[in-house]
This record gives sequence, C-alpha cells and structure tokens, in this order.
Amino acid sequence: MMLTMPEILNRRVWAGLALVGALSACDTTGVRDGAVLVDPVIEDPIVVEEAPVALESPAESAVIAKRVPSRSPRAPRRGVLTAGDIDDALNLAAFARYQAGAAKRLKLARTNLSKPVLARITTFDGKPAPGVRVTLRKPGAADAFYTGYSGVDGLVSVFPAAYGHGRPGAVELRAFPEGQGVAVTQKIATNGTRANVSIADAEGWKPDFLDLAFVVDTTGSMGDELAWLTKELKSIVRQARRAAPGVDIRYGLVVYRDRGDQYVVRNYGFTKSQGQMQKWLRAQNAGGGGDYPEAAAEALMAGANLNWRRGKGERLMFHIADAPPHDRDAKTYLKAARRAAAKDVQIFGLGASGVGAESEFLMRQASVLSNGRYLFLTDDSGVGYGHAEPTISCYQVSRLNDLMVRVLKSELSGTRVEAKPGSVIRQVGSYRRGVCLN
Repeated sequence: MMLTMPEILNRRVWAGLALVGALSACDTTGVRDGAVLVDPVIEDPIVVEEAPVALESPAESAVIAKRVPSRSPRAPRRGVLTAGDIDDALNLAAFARYQAGAAKRLKLARTNLSKPVLARITTFDGKPAPGVRVTLRKPGAADAFYTGYSGVDGLVSVFPAAYGHGRPGAVELRAFPEGQGVAVTQKIATNGTRANVSIADAEGWKPDFLDLAFVVDTTGSMGDELAWLTKELKSIVRQARRAAPGVDIRYGLVVYRDRGDQYVVRNYGFTKSQGQMQKWLRAQNAGGGGDYPEAAAEALMAGANLNWRRGKGERLMFHIADAPPHDRDAKTYLKAARRAAAKDVQIFGLGASGVGAESEFLMRQASVLSNGRYLFLTDDSGVGYGHAEPTISCYQVSRLNDLMVRVLKSELSGTRVEAKPGSVIRQVGSYRRGVCLN
C-alpha cells in the first residue's frame, strides 16, 4: 500500500520512541576489542576537540517546511516497545544474497564484502577466546595488513576488499595469547567457512577503556527520542559502570539535521564528564528536516572522525535515526562506515518504523562491516504506528530494553547473551544463537 508523506512521517515519530526508550533500560555497555587496519584505503581522520564544534549549513537561514509529527492515540510506555535484531556477520551467505538484490533494486552503492577472513579463536579445550590479539597478512608478505582483537565468542570477521587489500584466496593469521604461550600461526582460506584457531588458555576479556558515542537525528520527528536519551543516559552509564568496574569511559555526541536547516551537523567530540554529556543533550531540540532523507552520511562521517582511542578497549557508536541519507550520499555513508570499522568502531544502527528499504540496506552494511548489529522495531507491542518487516529469514522478538541489554552484555563480557525463553514474544524462522538455519 502506498503511504502518503504525512503517514510516513507519523510512523517515524513512534518508531524513534522505541529506540531511545530501549536505551533507557540498558544495564551494561558493550565491549569488544581494539582493532586497527594497517594502511587502509581511507582518508586521514579528523581529531575533534573536547569543546563543542558546530558545522553549520551555509543556508542556515533558509526557510523550509517543517514536519509536524502527529500523535498516536496510544502513548508509548517504557518497557513495552518490542524489537528484533540481525547479526549479519553470522549469516554472511544470506546477507550477500540480500545485498546483491537490494543494490540492484534500490540502485544504491554497496561495499565490497567478498572473500572475508572468518575465524574463531578458542582455547585448546574449546572455550571461546575473546580479546586475543591477531594479525593478518597475505601469504609471503612481509607486513600484516590488519591487526586487531577477537570479538564476542572469539570471532574474527575481516573484509580485506572493503579496504583496498584485494581478494586473497588465503591469509596467514597469527594469534598472540596475552602473557600466555607463544604466537600461533595458521593459514586461513577465504572461502566463506569460519576456521577454528586453537591457542593456549587465554586471559578473560576486560577492556582498558570504553568510548561510547551517539549519533542522533534531531529533526522534527525525533523530539521524543531526544528527550528519552537525555533523561536516561545517566541510568545507562551507571549500569554500564557496574558491569565494567574500573573501566575508563568517555562520552561522545554528534547531532544532525539536514541541508537548509538551522545546522547540518554539530559535533561535540568526546568528554570524560557525564555531567557535560548531559548538558550537551539538554541543549538540543528537535526541528527542521523538511523532507524524508536527512544528513545521515555527514553525521556518520563526523562520528567516524572522532578521536577514538586505540588499543585494547571498546569503541561503540549508536546511530539513532528514522530516515536514510539522501541517495546521492550513499557512498559517503558507506565510506564513513569503513572509516569507523578501520578504527574498530562498532556501529549499531537503531532503525525505527520510518526507515524504508534504503535505510535497512545502508545501515545493515555499516553494521556488518564494523561487526555490529542492526536492530529494528516491531508491531508486537501494539503501540504506535506500523513497523516494516526487515528482509531477514529469522529473528526473535523481545522487549526492546531487553534486547539492548543483551547486546551490550554480549560485547562487554565477550560471550553472546541470548534471550531467556520467557522473554521471547515471537520467533520468525529457525534461530540458533544469532544464526538463521532456514
């Protein structure tokens, strides 16, 4: 059924409510490991200072039609909104088919994910080993083209072609147990099969730091999401600190609207002060955004260019949005995702009801490239307007806050956390620990 623009905009409002409503219930913060691509084909990063920096539009005074979101007769309530997710890195064959079809149908750019390097690092007794430093080099090469750390459940998923390193038929993987044993070297074929690499007992995964950034659409339909994030960030961080005692946390914020609005992107950089982050959020208001697409590409690039720390820590970027970038900016959006992934910044797209096929296509590419996940709202709560079904064969529906907690706990602990049987509201397809069996 064809939707009118007011109907689309209305749906966007309630979709976004779910996103930040879920953030309110988060009780941890995700932690993977630091990875750095050596000499990736990307531009030099831009270091952002602690003080707020506003990137204003030249047409700041331009007058455009503002969206005025209408209200649903049923107001969203905390904890009732529902969502599912897909970890495309665990379902790469299915994602490749989806990506090829969607690129042709939507006529949008796609990133090259062919010939991926897939491995699982385990101890000799078969236990997953997250947080193990690994390097990758082409057979016979003197230098590694990648160095990083194994992620949740000890997984390594790297896409050389996306960074201009070609499509090697095999690579040499070296794993370095921290303080235990000698390095293990193993040749890995890039044939789509995940190889197992065994090492001596590894130390448990504990990050040295956490860089937690939010890239937030602040156009007119996002007022409720912005209000929820402002109110609930303190609770999120408090629970994250309990889950990762002693971890050094920095907070980052990028907000955006669109060309012709009061501003395009405002980049506040990082701060170690939770109070400062709260002030930044309270200073925001939702407005502008006269058409459906927004400046998401510019904003994601600003997020990728933050002065993320290197080393054995976690870098998480949550992109909270209810609209895609403009079609002409699709390549820039994917370039920003590659830049973030090169710094081991994981992107978690939070897609609301207003996001269409274009949004799903671009946000899922950003997430799989950076070893994040794509999250989406569902209609199971009965609250708000309709939510589009994603193009995936399996997922579990739970409360959005429960899903957010599990995602963050998985990254923090290094072990995938699944929904308890009693919290699964609905299941689509055959699902097993993030893998679609159908």
